[in-house]
Amino acid sequence: MKLLSLASRLPFTLMLFFLMAFFFVNIKKTDAKKRKAREDFLEKERRANGTRRQSLDSVDFIVIPYDDLPMDVAVDDDMVKSCIHDIELMKNDKIANFTGITNTDLKLEYGAPNITQLSAFDANFTALCRILQDWGERLFELEEYEASLKVVEFAIRIRSDVSATYYLCAELYEHFDTKEKIARLKRTAQTLNSAMQPIICRKLDELYPDISDIDTI
Repeated sequence: MKLLSLASRLPFTLMLFFLMAFFFVNIKKTDAKKRKAREDFLEKERRANGTRRQSLDSVDFIVIPYDDLPMDVAVDDDMVKSCIHDIELMKNDKIANFTGITNTDLKLEYGAPNITQLSAFDANFTALCRILQDWGERLFELEEYEASLKVVEFAIRIRSDVSATYYLCAELYEHFDTKEKIARLKRTAQTLNSAMQPIICRKLDELYPDISDIDTI
């Protein structure tokens, strides 16, 4: 009876043994990959910190098209007035979109001594995108639809990754009965180098499932 009892438990014991072995082997593999990734990162960061100052001539600076923006629309509104004031303060600022690019990669390309400047350029971009969203949204609330569209379309041209800007732009295209332009908007969203990219694309697809990215503009 004891032998029979032992035999009946043996398959389960063996299975448990193999599962545990498989589990520990995978833990070791995962730890090894993490260790390798960490070592690669530290080596890359070491090289980045040793990169000498490079020219910034290749930086794609953003130029704010003040003449094309609705600087004279709804200026009596406090929110609009604040947005216009804030964007005018940026006239002498250098603005660049480095969304999705790590500081390590920036240092490798432009040199470690430039990282403070580069971070400032990117911070200016983030501030600009937020101003444009607030401005465009307020103009929409005031039913200044054409002015709102000018603002959000500029934000999208510079590859803002503020999700609300894309949804507002799509709503404006729908308002102006130009829903076919949402196809182009979807394609633009797909090119974003941002963690927000899949979220924006998924939401646009949910809102406008019948408009595909192969539609003609």
